[in-house]
This record gives sequence, structure tokens and C-alpha cells, in this order.
Amino acid sequence: MSERKRLTRIFKMHGLSIQASALDTLLDVVQREAEVGRNKADVNNVIFNIIDEIKDRRIQGGNGSGGRSSSVGNIVTSALLEDVVADFRRDAKDVSDEAVQLLDAFHMPRLDFDRMRKNFSLVQFGKEERTLYGEAVAKVDMFNQRYALIQQRILRQDIFQPKLVTNRLARSAQNNGGTHTITPVESLLGRSGRRFLLGMIVQVEEGTYYLEDHTAQVPLNFSEASLLTDGFVTENSVVLIEGEAIDGVLHVHNMGSPIVENRLDSIKAIGLQNTDIFNSIGSLSEYEKLREQELEHGEDGMFVVLSDVYLDSPAVIEKIERMLEGYSDFNPLPIFVFMGNFTSKPLSSASEGTKSMISYFEDLANVICKFPNVANEGRFVFIPGPNDPGITGVLPRGPIPNYFTAALRSKVKNVMLASNPCRMRFFTKEIVFFRDNLVSKMRRNCLIEPRQDSNGQLSSHAIKTVLDQGHLSPLPLSTSPIYWQHDHALRLYPFPDALICGDRVEQYYETYEECDAINPGPFSNGFNFVVYRPVGETSGSQTKSDVELCEVP
Repeated sequence: MSERKRLTRIFKMHGLSIQASALDTLLDVVQREAEVGRNKADVNNVIFNIIDEIKDRRIQGGNGSGGRSSSVGNIVTSALLEDVVADFRRDAKDVSDEAVQLLDAFHMPRLDFDRMRKNFSLVQFGKEERTLYGEAVAKVDMFNQRYALIQQRILRQDIFQPKLVTNRLARSAQNNGGTHTITPVESLLGRSGRRFLLGMIVQVEEGTYYLEDHTAQVPLNFSEASLLTDGFVTENSVVLIEGEAIDGVLHVHNMGSPIVENRLDSIKAIGLQNTDIFNSIGSLSEYEKLREQELEHGEDGMFVVLSDVYLDSPAVIEKIERMLEGYSDFNPLPIFVFMGNFTSKPLSSASEGTKSMISYFEDLANVICKFPNVANEGRFVFIPGPNDPGITGVLPRGPIPNYFTAALRSKVKNVMLASNPCRMRFFTKEIVFFRDNLVSKMRRNCLIEPRQDSNGQLSSHAIKTVLDQGHLSPLPLSTSPIYWQHDHALRLYPFPDALICGDRVEQYYETYEECDAINPGPFSNGFNFVVYRPVGETSGSQTKSDVELCEVP
């Protein structure tokens, strides 16, 4: 029996009809497998694996997945077979390369919560008009969404879930210990006694702060307030308050940050589809497939992150060269993430300043090109700092303009110019990169001294603040201006798997509600950097990250 007839019969036995062009492709596969020394049994296993994959795709196609390679009935087309064979030929490097995806802040989908319907939706980029300078209603919507996302999270906590009571004794037990009720600000009028409130701290008049929710606002008196949680309390932050209204003023007794939930619990509440900001998970089965790839190949992934890389410093350039030399033999190579500022002092907008910045990036390109493997195969991400070229002072800020990096991009093959902040996907993991002087900004703008009896350094308070608030910049807009219609790019809800924040403080690494919070430290001061492995080790179906705080000797 000829090989063509044998293969055709095998496919028929599995309920498939293979087209002549697809059969030619399959014969080429069989021939190549034989040429590399595989015996007949191994070749047959390859054929059966291809058939199993085709049948899986037929099932997905029947559920509406469609696509170029979907099958029609039981007919195996050439396009379908080529796609299946291409998937089998992908090696670990191909899988790891496809697992990495960069998301710019200005193209990020927006998670929207409808308070009336109590449901979520993901508004894709391009489905709504967004501008840098929105109308006043955009500012109102920005703060409404910040508050609504925290409110729905709080109301799902057991302590604020009302329980069914059937008699006076049960009602008394509930009031003395189990659950509490969030009182709207407008309901304080005419009520005495302590109440629990959730609201945003705003400054309506200079020096006078109010608590505001979606119903009303009330003046605050902090003079006797006790802070029960770690973190900074700043203007525009959302807080839980236990207090009493006296003569139209809310006297605060106890205050704390909103209760948080980990990433998995948030995704369960929001829905998998509504959290797919990378548009990479079409269905639960695709998510599971991505998880399988993560378990198999994820340990190969590594990010080397530097912050405050002063390219105008010869010492910094020398240390970068030494660092690249150490990683030049790695296979696969890590992803190098360079955060600004990229000069020790802000450069003038005059021609001399522009020429200097161009030359600094060219110097970096020359250093990278000393290692051909790194220049050709390595991937570099550049995230601007507060003083780097471009539109500065407002978040999110766009990438470094191409004009300054032309030489770098011509010499180094894989250069990605990212916004600040930006997000990266590594298989199912989400990583947020942000460059800002968070600790100093929050320290200057805190309204109440943070708790001193905690284990927290100021950096711990800052990290806990942004994660509790679900936002990278819960600060007054006068201190940290934001493009109103792009505020969602600064949100941290659901929590990412890792938040890597370049700050001008000492290196740190801590885990908060299963989110890795990392600061690589300023490379310009001590030549510190961090190595982050999203999948440091695997155990069954579980993964654990790995963080290494490093220094170039």
C-alpha cells in the first residue's frame, strides 16, 4: 500500500477527510521525520498527535472560535494542517517569545463598573473617544470610578454583608459583633452615635478637608483620629472611617485603608473576560492552555530591571557593560528593562540638550553591540522617568520620542519604547512597571503621620497605600497631575502579579496579598538592579516567583 493511501485511510478511521494539498504537506512531514532517524512507530505517533490536535480544533470551531485554520465539517484543509504542524515545531524559545506582551498605557482597555446594574464591562481601546485634555465630566467620572471600584470591593467583604435575622436576640448578637453597615454621608443628618463611612478625602476649601461619597460631603475633624492600618492618608485617597457627626462635622475616631482582596478573588468577582486587558485569553480553555505552557516553559523567563540609568555617567556605562557581559551567555536571554531618568540632570530643550541625549543613547547602543548575541537576540524595554524628554509632569506619560533613540534602534534589534506606567504579560502573569518618586511624594502629602508601631519603612507604607487604593497615584492632582480619560491606566485592580516601581530609595522586595512589590533601587547610586522571575519554581499546578536584589561589583 502506498504511503498516500495509508495516511488517507488513517484519517478516515478517525472520521476525517484530508484534502490532496493537505496530504502533500503531511507527506513532507513524514519524510522529514524519517530523515532525522525516527522509526516507524515514532512517525505514527507524530501523525496521531496531529490528528488529535485537529480534532480538538474541530471541537473549538464548533463552539464558534473560527479563524483561518478552523476546519469545515470533517475536512482537513492545507491551512489547518500547516497551522497544526507549525505549533508542533515551536520550541521553548518560540513559546517564551509569544508569552511576552507589552501594553502601552494609552492603548489600555478600561474596566468600567456600573453602580446601578452592579456589573463590570471591559471597554476596549478604540470603542470610545479618549483625549489628553478631556472635559470636566471626565474628571468627575474618573473619581466616581475610583470610588465605585473600591466600594463594590468593600461591600463584598463578610464584615459588611448583612445577615438574615429572625428574632430580637439574633439581631442583638449581630449588632454586638458580626457585621457592620456603611452609612452614606447624606444619611448622617439627624443621626447620633458612631457610624462607619466609606469616602474619599477631598479639599473643598483651603486647609479644610471633607469626606465625600456619591451622595454628599461632610467636613472632617482629624484631631482625635487613630490610624488602624499601615499606609499614608492623603488627599484623594479613599478611607474607611468610624466617626460621629456633631454640629455638621464628622469627628473621626478610627480610620483605616479599604480592605483589599487578592488577584484571584478579584478576577472571580469581575469575570475572566473582563480582566483580559491584553486580549490574549479568548476562553477558559485558552487560559488553561496558557497555564500549561507557563508550567512547562515559564521558568525560562527572566526580567533584569534597572532604574535611574544615568547614561551621561561614564561609571554607569561601564557597569552596564559589565552587567551585559555577565548575561551574554544566557539562553534564553533575559528581558532588560531600563527605567529613567536617563540623565543625572534634566536636559534643556535647546539643540545642545537634544544632541546630548541622542549621543547618550548611541553610547548605550555601542556598549550593547559589544555583545552581538545580546544585540541580536536580547529584548530591551525603555520606560521614561520624570525628567526625560517628552511631555513631562502628567501621568501617564508617553514613551521617549523616537527621535532620541534612532541610533539605538538601528543597532539593537529588539527595542521597545514604553509608556510610564506600562504593563507586560508573561504567560498568565501581569507585571506593572512604574517610575515615580512615590515615597517622597506621599511623605510630603500625608495628612496623618503613618503608624510607627508597624514593621514598615516608609517604602512599605507607600506600597501598601497604592495597593490598598488600587491606584498608582492616589495624590492631589496639584501634586501628581493625571490625564482624566487615561486614569484607568494607573489602576491596580485587580492586583497585578508584580508591581515593579522604580523609586529613589533603597532596594526593597515584599509580598502583599500575593502581589510582589519590588524596587530595583537607583542604578546610578550603588549600581543596584533586580532580577525578577515570574515563574521561579513550579510545584504541581502552582507557581512561585523569584526575586533577587543584585549589585554590579
